[in-house]
Amino acid sequence: MQTAPISWNYNGGNDPLCGTGATPTERLFAYGMATLFTVIILLVDQHRDVPVADGWRIALLAFFAFDIAGGAVANMLNSCKRFYHARLQPGEGRIARLAKNPRLFTAIHVHPIIAAYFFQGSLLSAAAWYVLLQASVAVVLALPLYLRRAVATGLTVLALLGNQYLLPLGAGLEWFVPCLFIKMVLGHAVQEEPYRAEQELRRHGSA
Repeated sequence: MQTAPISWNYNGGNDPLCGTGATPTERLFAYGMATLFTVIILLVDQHRDVPVADGWRIALLAFFAFDIAGGAVANMLNSCKRFYHARLQPGEGRIARLAKNPRLFTAIHVHPIIAAYFFQGSLLSAAAWYVLLQASVAVVLALPLYLRRAVATGLTVLALLGNQYLLPLGAGLEWFVPCLFIKMVLGHAVQEEPYRAEQELRRHGSA
């Protein structure tokens, strides 16, 4: 069985995607995957029957792809788990305070409604997914820690199925709801032990 040290300590400049104190490897992987997802989503969109044509809408789609699909990976990083679930440190401002409050942070993710409005999706489905996202995070946070990961996974699978068969967001947005639930419900809301590489532990100190 492999083991790794657990550390809740972090320092360094704010990193909105990977979490403060992320290692170069964590940053490379998260930003690399976010970039790859963005390229794939934009390329697939341009091969649809009615692709996004306006430049600003393409930029908005790219932002959502980078933020949501990329965030689905980034929120699984140990650096993100550490940053989101550790106590607020001296000198951290309002953005960090918001990020460390999963209910408020989830509440500002009105992304499905914005996407449905600008990409000709279903506003009814978007509103339903926004409510379901808030409810899912609230359910996960109400549970004891040992149940959160499994319940969050179950809710995310239900979202994937619901998005496919019951409440599709819109053409070209099939990826949106599954990635959003992975990012927020399975990633952000679930506290897990933040493992750290041995050499990084020596740099940052023990937990």
